[in-house]
Amino acid sequence: MKSLKVLACAACLLGTVSSVGFAKDVQTIAGSMVVPNNVNVFSASKTNTRDFVEKQMKQNSSKNMAMNMMAEDIFKNFGTTFDVYQLQGADKTGQKDAFLVALDVKEIAQKVAKDKTNDPMFVAAMAALDKGQIDPVTEQLMLGAINKQIPTTTTVVPLNDPKRYANLKTRSGELLIKPRTLTVENAEQVHPVAGTKYQTYAASSRLLYADGNVQTPLYANTAFVLKPGKPVLYVGVTTDVQRDYFKTIFDNAFKSIK
Repeated sequence: MKSLKVLACAACLLGTVSSVGFAKDVQTIAGSMVVPNNVNVFSASKTNTRDFVEKQMKQNSSKNMAMNMMAEDIFKNFGTTFDVYQLQGADKTGQKDAFLVALDVKEIAQKVAKDKTNDPMFVAAMAALDKGQIDPVTEQLMLGAINKQIPTTTTVVPLNDPKRYANLKTRSGELLIKPRTLTVENAEQVHPVAGTKYQTYAASSRLLYADGNVQTPLYANTAFVLKPGKPVLYVGVTTDVQRDYFKTIFDNAFKSIK
């Protein structure tokens, strides 16, 4: 009996060591998150993406000077205020990949809404983001308001209005501006995530982006992590066919941020 107990303890210990060995920490703008060992994470801010985007911004600048200045101001903080990560993984069916966008909500809100710095509601929101905590009453009001906007059935959202371009056609009669839509399906309600270091709210949905006759099935998984002073919104996107592979990875990663 004693040897059986020893064997059981050894098995538990081996399981613990194995589970630790199959996970690793990766750094993001809000802190570290845990991903499986077979998933590599690459930060766009640490590649030549920065040079490429800066070049594109200069070549395709907006006619609105204020918008240009705001975009340049935000982009200066690429890697701290926002970043884009590529997740590369593998399983028995082949290589997998997904993208994860991270946005420092407080910093971006302050830059975008400079004219609201004296608005009591804006000041209160910034204070909550600084504190990194939302009280239960405000939480219920917030979740109620947000979840009312989330479709509970499959919903097609138009992204442009083809009627505005009805007269713009090719010689063969095809529309020059194709109708674009986003179909939202199996959308989760935004909900608190238990067992996290910081207050965290998450949701996910299957999406179908259609541009004319071209359809792209997608899966999105989002989380809002209220790290005090640096609340970050994470938006993970992959193809729908890779949804089952990345769902657990996203869920666990968002839950593990510290």
